[in-house]
Amino acid sequence: MAQPDSQYGPPSTAGPGATYFRPEALSIRTIGVEEHIMFPQLMSRIPKDSYSSEIMRSMIAHTSTSCVAGRTTNGGEQRIKDMDEGGIAVQILSSAGMPNCTHLGDTDPEGGVELAKEINNELKRVVDSNPARFKAFADLPMHDPEASVAELHRCVKELGFVGAMLSGTIGGSAKFLDGAEFDPVLSAFEELDVPLYLHPAIPPKAVWDKYYAIEGKPDLSAAFGLAGWGWHNEVAIHVIRLAISGTLDKHRKLKIIVGHQGEMMPMMMQRFDTRFPEKVFGFERSVGEMLRSQVWIAISGLFSLPPTQAAIATWGIDRVLFAADYPFQDTQRVPEYLKALGDVIAPADLRKICQTNAEALLKFKA
Repeated sequence: MAQPDSQYGPPSTAGPGATYFRPEALSIRTIGVEEHIMFPQLMSRIPKDSYSSEIMRSMIAHTSTSCVAGRTTNGGEQRIKDMDEGGIAVQILSSAGMPNCTHLGDTDPEGGVELAKEINNELKRVVDSNPARFKAFADLPMHDPEASVAELHRCVKELGFVGAMLSGTIGGSAKFLDGAEFDPVLSAFEELDVPLYLHPAIPPKAVWDKYYAIEGKPDLSAAFGLAGWGWHNEVAIHVIRLAISGTLDKHRKLKIIVGHQGEMMPMMMQRFDTRFPEKVFGFERSVGEMLRSQVWIAISGLFSLPPTQAAIATWGIDRVLFAADYPFQDTQRVPEYLKALGDVIAPADLRKICQTNAEALLKFKA
């Protein structure tokens, strides 16, 4: 191969895209708002023979989640190393219990309440091990609304948590939060001015059997019913129910976060507004206005520009948050994605997504 003419010097600067951060973006302190940890010694209290436990084991063992190995229970050196490699300044920790305390509450209501308290105590222990890098969302025993109110107050006022996360519907009951019995819990979120993160989980068995179970293929069923499709659909159903049932209008100060680039809702915004017209159904606001006013969207490891651009276009830049969905997505992919995103939006908007939107919502500085 011919040598380049010596009169030409070598390239001296990086090009755009995956090899380049605009200078204004270099000081961003990225906050991941959906970053999970497991406490097996506590979750072992949930019966191992429950169908949801078996499905969860299939999901974690799936080859598409090989990065999870060894990381689900780690709150120390490996997690910090992964955060540093991914450029993550702060993780908001949450229990990855699927099933969770509400499933234990199906058969042992008091045990479910105690399990939530102990999970939160463990989350606090991890946060205290490195408070500059970790915050936490509380786990709540939603099968017992009164206990949930008390535990949310404890976690926010005494433990310093920045909100709470609910994974899926309420245990095996398949209840959504638009039921009147949950009004005191939603009012507590308003009173404390902290967000509720609605996260996916394993759907009720009757739904699973009819919609997602493919005979003789448990791993494929798990992929279809969970991260491949099913649980994103379930969160979207939950949020839309809160909107069209009047729950969001009843609780105007309630703040909700959903992950995975909006759980498929951004592409449906036009349908929401045309198929649920206010005058026909007696809504005080359009469904789109309810969602844009009270729901924030986290990226949650779905590292693809088109869905991010759809979220920004439909929700607005001030409602989009960063999340890596650790350890179910490896943080080493974060810099490439953020560099690509920084190539199509302004540095100030990238800072909002990665840092300042979360700081404003969660009321802390990274």
